Amino acid sequence: MPDKGASTPFQGGIAGAGIASLGINSFDTPGCGPRGQARCRALLDAAAALFVEKGFALTSLSDILRQAGGSRTTLYEHFGDKEGLFRAVMERHCDRVLEEMSATRAAGPAAMAEGLEENLYRVGLHIAGTLTMPETTAILRILVSEGGRIPDIARAFFQVGPEKTIGWLADCFREWSEAGRLRIDDPEGAAHAFIGMVVGDLLTKRLILPDEPVSMEELERYVRQSVRLFLAGTRP
Repeated sequence: MPDKGASTPFQGGIAGAGIASLGINSFDTPGCGPRGQARCRALLDAAAALFVEKGFALTSLSDILRQAGGSRTTLYEHFGDKEGLFRAVMERHCDRVLEEMSATRAAGPAAMAEGLEENLYRVGLHIAGTLTMPETTAILRILVSEGGRIPDIARAFFQVGPEKTIGWLADCFREWSEAGRLRIDDPEGAAHAFIGMVVGDLLTKRLILPDEPVSMEELERYVRQSVRLFLAGTRP
């Protein structure tokens, strides 16, 4: 992950943020009424931190309750079991990540076309920073190890995270191609390729060597070069 204290250009950034500073406490928790929001957030915060620290299999409900407080009754009522709690952690994290891109998404492709390289760099840095942060890599490790047993949760991850990002990028590439700013025949394929380029082997490194951080300097250099290569192959 990028060094602590560093930030991406997106609204203060999330690359390098620890669990406590992700800002996910501000999101409402599905299934919790107003009076139960604080308890639900505490459970999700504890679960997220423990999944990062210990992984899914080694994290018990007792561990989560010991750290968060509250009762098993509350946990079962709102999340069902540990798998339900993991799903809620995953969905909240994906919502948080997509919210970070809201300002850029709201601007729309036409506004982003001005200063195209810099805007794509910002998008790429956000994506790469997000995918190499501790909570994301913890979620991905859990999905790899448990995905065969919980396929509905694995599919949900793609629906609430990667598929939305790819769809938005594809819309941008399509509009820029129609305006003559880029030369792209397959916008969705280009979106997949762009994400693959800006992430590259950084994600593989984080998944295999979780204790070896990726510095912000390395991340910025990698993304900048990837964006330039992408544009070199897609500009008219």
